[in-house]
Amino acid sequence: MTQYKSRFSRRGVLTGMAASAALGSAALTPSTGARSFPAFGKVVEEQPFARIEEVGPGVWGVVSKPLNPDGSFNPAAVATLCNGGIIAGEGKVVAIDGSFQPEGAAWLAAQALRLTGRPVTDVIVTHFHADHTGGLAGYQNGAAGPEIIATATTDKLIYERYAGAKQTLEGAQFAQPAIRPVMPTRIITDETSIITIDLGGRTIRLHPLKGHTPSDLAIVVDDAPVIFAGDLVWAGLFHNYVDAIPSHLTTSVEHLLADPKRTIVTGHGSIANAGDLSSYLHLLRLVEEKARASYEAGKTPAEGAADFVVPTSLGTWQLFNPRYYETAFEAWRRELAGETS
Repeated sequence: MTQYKSRFSRRGVLTGMAASAALGSAALTPSTGARSFPAFGKVVEEQPFARIEEVGPGVWGVVSKPLNPDGSFNPAAVATLCNGGIIAGEGKVVAIDGSFQPEGAAWLAAQALRLTGRPVTDVIVTHFHADHTGGLAGYQNGAAGPEIIATATTDKLIYERYAGAKQTLEGAQFAQPAIRPVMPTRIITDETSIITIDLGGRTIRLHPLKGHTPSDLAIVVDDAPVIFAGDLVWAGLFHNYVDAIPSHLTTSVEHLLADPKRTIVTGHGSIANAGDLSSYLHLLRLVEEKARASYEAGKTPAEGAADFVVPTSLGTWQLFNPRYYETAFEAWRRELAGETS
């Protein structure tokens, strides 16, 4: 495996990472009536923290289970905390994302071996947030390990955001001591060029996008109607806009949901058909409408968020953090004020 050389060692040399999950900067507080996410595909593995669903031949989605049936937070879920997946070809076995803790990634690697008979050869990181990268060390086997693929911006942000003991906005409540993260080994462009990877007998396409963060990857399986959308798409959970560029988020989601027959493995929440996620796109547009009006009226994000209500016609969108509406309005304020691009 070609080692990527840079200003720091790429494997396990950063210490004391304050792993902060993209889900929130406060304790999880789901809304009343919260419920577990229903299964979409055939469940082939179930643990207290996550399950694996078969969504196509040689394609599996991981669904993290952050909520108990009564709507309270499930502490076991921190092993994974994010969704992910497995894609098997004749030559390569790809894992999507690295979970929040090494235990989560190690579990996913073991399940990939069980389901395919082969170890994970490549890991694709959809974006930099720690609930998707904090556990990458779990894929390692001593000095050996899979190729870890990320965009240049994602690579840069993992280093800048999580080096040392730095706390960050997107999840100080989830801070963990002494995590030694594994850094990406294959850096790809952030440009709009689609990158094709041959897995042997099938190909996947990596779509560099942005919106949830300054750099997000979506993974399209060419011979199965499946897209791994990362945190660009959420289902049943209100989006975390902490690092969002909102207008790009909407554009990226429109792109990903264009084919209603596609299966979307979301970053958080249930797996679903694209055609059944139209309410998510409507919700993003509603947030824009209300945030723009609030900004033009001279209100602060907190004031605008205080008046925001998700209409029942859009379904139930649970809040992990009571400040998530304000976080969304703040993201739009930054963009409207020209502070993001």
